Amino acid sequence: MVQKKSISFLKASVIQFASKYLNVAIQLILTAILARLLSPEEYGVMAGITIFTSLFSILADMGFGPAIIQFKDLTQKDYGGIFVFSIAIGAVLSIAFALLGYPISWFFHDDSYKYLCVLAVTSIFFNAVNMVPNGLLLKDKKFVSIGIRLIVSTMVGGAVAIILAYSGLGTAALVWNLNVVAVLVFAWNYITIRAQLSFRGMHILQSVRKVLRYSLYQAGFSIVNYFSRNTDHLIIGRFFGSVPLGLYDKAYKLTSYPIQFVPGILGTVLQPYLSAYQNDKEKLFRYQMLLVRFLALAGSLFMFICVLCGEDIVNIMYGAQWGSCVPLFLILSCSIAFQMVMNVTGGILQSAGRTDLLFRQGLLATGAMLLMVFVGAATHNLRVLTICVSVAFFVQLFTVAYYTAVKAFNHSLFDFLFPVIRIVGISTLIAIPEMLLRYRMCLSFGNDLVDLIVYSTVYAVLFIVVFLIVGDLRQLVHAIRKKV
Repeated sequence: MVQKKSISFLKASVIQFASKYLNVAIQLILTAILARLLSPEEYGVMAGITIFTSLFSILADMGFGPAIIQFKDLTQKDYGGIFVFSIAIGAVLSIAFALLGYPISWFFHDDSYKYLCVLAVTSIFFNAVNMVPNGLLLKDKKFVSIGIRLIVSTMVGGAVAIILAYSGLGTAALVWNLNVVAVLVFAWNYITIRAQLSFRGMHILQSVRKVLRYSLYQAGFSIVNYFSRNTDHLIIGRFFGSVPLGLYDKAYKLTSYPIQFVPGILGTVLQPYLSAYQNDKEKLFRYQMLLVRFLALAGSLFMFICVLCGEDIVNIMYGAQWGSCVPLFLILSCSIAFQMVMNVTGGILQSAGRTDLLFRQGLLATGAMLLMVFVGAATHNLRVLTICVSVAFFVQLFTVAYYTAVKAFNHSLFDFLFPVIRIVGISTLIAIPEMLLRYRMCLSFGNDLVDLIVYSTVYAVLFIVVFLIVGDLRQLVHAIRKKV
């Protein structure tokens, strides 16, 4: 049987970039519409639901998705066995999530969570049974199918949410968006890979045991990373209320879009390609540092555009009624570069077969985040808490440097951190003149869109010129052409 030629890493990345950019553009349009149909309080309730649907998605996956990519000796019977196992997991978690509505309602002081948790059960189940089909799509590098699926499911789910929000369903409209997307993604994936599943003569537990050690460390990392990413939302929802949670969540979501643009895409593509070099530490480290420099550049660019144009972005995206989330967005924007650099850690350590280090890094990073969030919460000031979250992201950069550069690849902290600090420092110097014009001299053109275009264009041009002069952009292009 002749094997199909695999597409290159660069081509796969381009496909993912194109689909992701289009998808984010669609999301921005849908969000701009929904933000004008729903209130901050309704979005706050949805943020509370999302905290727990995200946790259950992690519990459903159990690290099996990355394990399917990493292990090259799995058979069709193994895939079938793990798939049947995922159905059982999905059923158990669906029942548990429906019952969880009662304690969640108590935690957030809002009875609407009882009904909304039952409504969200559909997304919980289909996210669980999707772990094998999605893993196989990534393993087979079917990035065109993944890209089309992403766009179609986003458009259909978003259209349903807008119709239901316009009809007055409030937060339930957003929950239905989750359900529709989960069902569409599973149906698309299953139809694409169903020939690779065999249910005859399968040994479910034996197949699960093959990947269990790898997947448990991966699942452990995902769980601790979940708490790192969601403790702030839990604390705000519990002690500050739904409206502050809605404002914070919207600011947080805006800062997450640049991370979806670049590292989120690369993280998807990395493991199917780099897992082939799991025994070549030096090559993996060179790939990592190429990515680190690229992400530090891209992250710094996005970070200072957001800092310079925060009010314009919020007003354009959400409308004037969301003005209270502008300070929160500006504070969180200061961490974008560091978040982007860290976001491919999972793909690198998965490719090296070191999910144990990934788990340990996640524990340390989560500890740093928990400490800073509780310090911020103790002040009873939402802006101070937001500052603490941004500081925690910076601290987490050191945990990533230690467990990747030092523990996994036998290099120094300096080798990892210096390129990042240098790039962020130069980017800051470039931004200072515009920051003085914007915030000290209050120079504005009287229109949010015009301000956004002018300030972001001027900064982008200066950024490119300076980094061409100092050599970072030229060195990066040269490294990509040489394929490291």
